[in-house]
Amino acid sequence: MNFSDLRSILQYVPQFRGRTFVVALDGAVIDSPDFSNILLDLAVLRSLNIKVVLVHGAAAQIEALGARRKVTLSNIDGTGVTDEATLEVSMDAITRLSSAVMQSLTTVKLKAATANAIHAHPAGIIKGIDAGFTGTIEKIDSGVLQSFLDQDILPVVPPLGFDADGQTLRVNSDAVAREVATALNATKVIFVSTEDPRQLSTCRQHQWSGDDALAFVDEHPEFASGMASKLRHAARATRDGVPRVHLISSRSEDALLSELFSNEGVGLMVYSDAYQKVRPATRADVDELYLLIHRAVEDEQLIERSRSDIQGAIDDYIVVEIDGNVVGCVAVHPYPESGKAELACLYVKKGHTGQGYGGILVDAALDRGRQLGYGNLFALSTQAAGYLERAGFVRSEDLNLLPEERHEKWSKNGRNAVLLMRRLE
Repeated sequence: MNFSDLRSILQYVPQFRGRTFVVALDGAVIDSPDFSNILLDLAVLRSLNIKVVLVHGAAAQIEALGARRKVTLSNIDGTGVTDEATLEVSMDAITRLSSAVMQSLTTVKLKAATANAIHAHPAGIIKGIDAGFTGTIEKIDSGVLQSFLDQDILPVVPPLGFDADGQTLRVNSDAVAREVATALNATKVIFVSTEDPRQLSTCRQHQWSGDDALAFVDEHPEFASGMASKLRHAARATRDGVPRVHLISSRSEDALLSELFSNEGVGLMVYSDAYQKVRPATRADVDELYLLIHRAVEDEQLIERSRSDIQGAIDDYIVVEIDGNVVGCVAVHPYPESGKAELACLYVKKGHTGQGYGGILVDAALDRGRQLGYGNLFALSTQAAGYLERAGFVRSEDLNLLPEERHEKWSKNGRNAVLLMRRLE
């Protein structure tokens, strides 16, 4: 880890301190070798004063116990019909699993308690079929959960609910996670499974709006894995006020921490508000811009600019920020007497390249040039010439097209940069 990585992590710590995260683990994750790493990640979150509620599924354990007892199960995930035999197997499997989770949390020095916080009622007849002992969540006892959190106790919430008569009902753990997060005004829900959610994304972006998530499920009716359920509940959670929902694979190294303490993460994120923002730079961005440009200078991509140079031309800069952190910049320097403006200082942080942010910044620069009333935008580039050509810029050998002031600087710096022109319409 280098110092820039540490700086990125530290940007998140003040945002997360004192917040509540709901972590939802599939039963298969708990039975996997990855679970020990997840436990350590949970311990790190608690050490940062992040409140954690753990919700777990148990489909894998229910299926395995049913096979051992030779019971034909009517349903394993709490979404279909639950007959009496399946409920009995489910209760046994879930109770054993909750106990095992509690023991595991103790090994990483975390105080925990099982919370029977789900009030439910029978799902009733769905599409003409009686769902039996499958439950629909009616209410989460947030007071009980909050009481545990206030005492620095990590609540463990199993996928079982209870109706007004004390009857036990099987409920879906994805729905439990969503309802718990909404009831506690949680900042995040993190769904952890053994599947890789990034395989769902056919584009480079791994951040989806709630509408994107629902559209994906609707457009892929053949998609029947547990990830579809998580996407539906992620979208509903964001509509109910949870700002961020993360879907990650337990098989990713340091899965929880890598997802939460980096802009791009390792999973798929569903958000309720603007995760990505392109905006004019402000004086508060000067130090961050200086660090960005300094990295580019080290790679011989840009020429050196001092903090005072940046501050003096701060109105020329545009930044793209991800979750509140600046990850790229571009500048549009005007030359009024020539009727031209220069696209300069285009740079995206390492680790964020290949995500389309360069194109976003170029488009923003073109828009800025049009707003300022310039007919042409030029750029002088050494390493990004090919990239700019793909963005519609055209190489020119005629350096007399440059404004006189800029031509003089080009002659003196010795970089032999290529001139590219783009007409603004």
